[in-house]
Amino acid sequence: MLPLTRFDYRAEVLASIRVLAQLARKEDLPDRDLTADLLGYDQQPTRARIFTRQPIVMSGQLWIQDLIDGFFGPDETPAQVKVLVPDGAVAQPGTDLIHLAGPARAILALERTLLNFLGRAIGIATATHAYVEKVRESGCPTHILDTRKTLPGFRWLDKYAVVCGGGFNHRMNLSDQILLKENHIAELGGMAKALESAFAQAKGKPFIVEVRTFEELALCLQRNCPIIMLDNFTPEQVKRACEMPRQSSLIEVSGGIHLNNIATYLNPKLDRISIGALTHSVQAPDLSLLVEDA
Repeated sequence: MLPLTRFDYRAEVLASIRVLAQLARKEDLPDRDLTADLLGYDQQPTRARIFTRQPIVMSGQLWIQDLIDGFFGPDETPAQVKVLVPDGAVAQPGTDLIHLAGPARAILALERTLLNFLGRAIGIATATHAYVEKVRESGCPTHILDTRKTLPGFRWLDKYAVVCGGGFNHRMNLSDQILLKENHIAELGGMAKALESAFAQAKGKPFIVEVRTFEELALCLQRNCPIIMLDNFTPEQVKRACEMPRQSSLIEVSGGIHLNNIATYLNPKLDRISIGALTHSVQAPDLSLLVEDA
């Protein structure tokens, strides 16, 4: 079961995928598919499967048919898809993820686009799942969050993939939530003035403030800021910060955290960890598309 979030993904993800599908078509099939021309121009039917050669977490069930439909024009016959592994589910090596049926030309033209999109989404979901499992094994209640370090145009797909992996979303965009960072604080004349402005504009809604020192942290805790982000704190500093008295503030840590060191940061009193690498350093899994009899 996917974690609950404050976003309704279907409309936004599908709107994004339709735009991206048309862009993919223009990039990869601006005119004729010269290799597929060898098959002739009839609608020779075929079937194909997409499978994984390594353990993965699925992301793509929500949008895969819309990607296929958007890739083809109104006068073309698109491939039909059957998703065998639901979003958020773990699949082992050798598992068929998707079955395709339709004209051979269509499936062959789609192959690289499908694998590119699925590789990115599944890579994000699988990486997120690895972090979530590290937290689960520790017994800590900490949530894993993404950032806005996404590929332009893929924001909704990337963040949906994080949710498929068991993670949670940070703010979706600049219009979604206030996040006071180092440069904002400097331009506003320091932390105290920045907090005054944020509380006034937020009007009771949660906002995030980034802190770099224990002095800034103490001021934010005193003001009971909704979410306090510890920027590039060491594991020892995070532990000390989590032990400081607070009212209802949530403590988040960000910067320099990866799978090999996350265990040193985990703390029963740490609420959130945000990790840019979930979406900015995607490692595509080993997926393959094969037509039947191949």
